[in-house]
Amino acid sequence: MAAALTLGLRGHHVIIVEGAPKLAEVGAGIQVSPNMLRLLERWGVADLVHATDVALEHIHVLRWEDGSTLGTMPVNKTFGQQVVIHRADLHNALIEKALALKNVELRVNSPVADVQFDPPSVTLTNGTVVSGDVVLAGDGIKSVIRGKLLEDTSIKASPVGDAVYRVILPRSVMVKDPELKKLIDEPQATRWVGPGRHVIAYPVRKHELYNVVLTHPDRGGVDESWTTKGSKQSMINDYLGWDSRVRKIIDLVADDEILEWKLCLHPPLRTWIRGRVALLGDACHPMLPYVAQGAAQAVEDAAALGILLSNISSKWEIPLALQAYEKSRKHRAETVQQSGTENRHILHLPDGPEQRARDEQFRASMTSGANPDKWADRETQKFLWGWDAEESAREAWHDVERRELKLNASL
Repeated sequence: MAAALTLGLRGHHVIIVEGAPKLAEVGAGIQVSPNMLRLLERWGVADLVHATDVALEHIHVLRWEDGSTLGTMPVNKTFGQQVVIHRADLHNALIEKALALKNVELRVNSPVADVQFDPPSVTLTNGTVVSGDVVLAGDGIKSVIRGKLLEDTSIKASPVGDAVYRVILPRSVMVKDPELKKLIDEPQATRWVGPGRHVIAYPVRKHELYNVVLTHPDRGGVDESWTTKGSKQSMINDYLGWDSRVRKIIDLVADDEILEWKLCLHPPLRTWIRGRVALLGDACHPMLPYVAQGAAQAVEDAAALGILLSNISSKWEIPLALQAYEKSRKHRAETVQQSGTENRHILHLPDGPEQRARDEQFRASMTSGANPDKWADRETQKFLWGWDAEESAREAWHDVERRELKLNASL
């Protein structure tokens, strides 16, 4: 939807084919990091985002068993605000802005079964063919188009050993307890770290909802899906002995409202492009959640495509634009993609000498020095948050143009 918006704003005619029978409210909380928020501001979406978001002011890191503070860091605003939002609210903001454009069309209930590369088109499961000058496949982790583009359907993800419970609690149940009321009232993210597990939680929808993500060892019984139901008893067992606030949160969760998600690391792909077809988002670089960049990297893809497909003078230059897109985005996204595993190890240390040294680092980071949590580390934030995907795309286009000029001159 971000790609449709930025391309639509630049005058392209965009057809979005969506497999779902209708657009519904899905997902839970999501972080809108500064590298993403700056792009949304340029595209006129920021006001809609800010209407329902929460701008974080502090990040608290707590010890698992007693909730004692290991570190409290003000949010680094060098690159702009760090806001959190319900995923559905972010979807709706992008959808509203994109579909307000007369040159952007949405077709729901249109699952894609096949893709053709020359000339580019997709075939829907009902046999309808939708043609265009370019096909951009943002069809997710279980992408249909990825295997066809690579001529390889055997690409397998590797389980990282973790699964995640995702919980959203309404304000009405949080405010009945003074400790929980403080959590939902304050513009802060709270991270509990412990052996083999961690919890990240923050308010969304203007403090009306509380989003909680609980990472725990994967027992192998769930799928890599956003909609797999989890067990309340398993959730209780996973956090026995944890800080009373974590256990209170778990107690408030309804038995039938627990979603569990298996975390997998996806290998870098050989390529993201073929002719006038390109992959973007989770179809080519699914992200682990440890550094909160999944949505941001997809929106960066969209930003690059918006610039590059608007720099060309004819559809015959689309393959060249897509080469620049891959040059601009592939190394960047894959570096971010792989960075999550390092953070997982740091957050999940068993109690012992290494854990105590890490906790001292957390304490020291409040005054100076690196933060062991890469998500909160300033040097890592500079790389993640300081990036300008549109500027990077322009640079990649100039590089590709220069290369083409040299090739033509040599011929």
